[in-house]
Amino acid sequence: MNGSRARNVVLIVFDYMGYGDIEPFGKSEIRTPNIRRLAEQGRRYTDFYAPAPICVPSRAAMMTGRYPRHLGMERNINRGEAGLPTSEKTLARYFKDAGYRTALFGKWHLGYEVEDGPNAHGFDEFLGFHDWNIDYYSHKTRTGVDALYRGTEIVDQPGYTTDLFTNESVRFIERAGAEGAEPFFLYLAYNAALPPYSPPGREADTDSHDTWLDGGREDYVAAIEHLDLSVGRVLDTLEAQGLGEDTLVLLTYDHGGAELATKGPFFHGFGTLWEGGIRVPMILRCPNLVKAGEVSSEPGILMDIAPTLLAATGVSADQAMDGVNLLGPESDAPEPRTFFWRIDLPTVREDWVARSQRAIRRGRWKYLWDGGFEFLYDIENDPGERNNLGFRNPDLLAELRALSKSEW
Repeated sequence: MNGSRARNVVLIVFDYMGYGDIEPFGKSEIRTPNIRRLAEQGRRYTDFYAPAPICVPSRAAMMTGRYPRHLGMERNINRGEAGLPTSEKTLARYFKDAGYRTALFGKWHLGYEVEDGPNAHGFDEFLGFHDWNIDYYSHKTRTGVDALYRGTEIVDQPGYTTDLFTNESVRFIERAGAEGAEPFFLYLAYNAALPPYSPPGREADTDSHDTWLDGGREDYVAAIEHLDLSVGRVLDTLEAQGLGEDTLVLLTYDHGGAELATKGPFFHGFGTLWEGGIRVPMILRCPNLVKAGEVSSEPGILMDIAPTLLAATGVSADQAMDGVNLLGPESDAPEPRTFFWRIDLPTVREDWVARSQRAIRRGRWKYLWDGGFEFLYDIENDPGERNNLGFRNPDLLAELRALSKSEW
């Protein structure tokens, strides 16, 4: 292996979880020793962000390296609506064009049709679903539609989804280790810990529309701890196949959690631009590129994943990206980066009334406009966003307000 590059890539994404739900980012009753091991072997990013507090725009940005607004994907999509166009090159397309074997096991949610599904975007193999979630056991949507696909076809494959996606990943890595010819890109996108809150070992506990949001903290904890066991299986398989040194492993979330999540010091959650909705953990392990046990407090964002993974493997990008290579000199620029967010969500139900929001982070400062109210926080010293400093810094408030309204 080239000492300054990775050969293979494993991208692991969790869903609808709190920043403090995994070790070593939080302290709770949830035990995640395998994720902690991954962090100890690599670099942990403490100030990492989702580009949106909901699924579709965040995942689209992660896969392309571009802001959701530049993709025209600033809200979730439903069946019958257009997904991510194939004119936008994804990580999978870049890697496939470079001779990689590519696979997605788990959640896609960037298009429902063959023409905007995973295989159209560069994935050779796909076992997973297109919707925001499916039941962990029946593999139906909340409205009762069969939704587990292999490639472009619905399949009936019994099992707990976390195990199904992990088993496929293990077999994919084992084949790569046995054949040894092609490098690989594996995107393992778990649906845990989205509702329905279904722990492993309860096969008869399938959920209907009316019971979809049932479940308690103990179910949530069991689902996350099983995620950790699954991550351990993937890491152990890489080692067993002699691929640990050659493979970059990156683990993160697509956004923050809500009802049952442990958000650490952060306020609010899913669907908002407060820190609890957009601050996410990130771990990057690649023995030849980062030192074990490193911790970075430099702000980053999911759009950085695409340029970072491509640069780490020596694959060139031919489309413009808004993210930067976290392992390159651009991440060490003397001036702080400026990050932009905006969201205008529809009201989903009577007890979930949405509102327009905008936010900016530049260095230690975060500006937030939420439904007509504006705030300015020193986010380094006030991560819980409790002390509004706007009235003390009117010029900075005005500057960031104007930036938030600009065509960034």
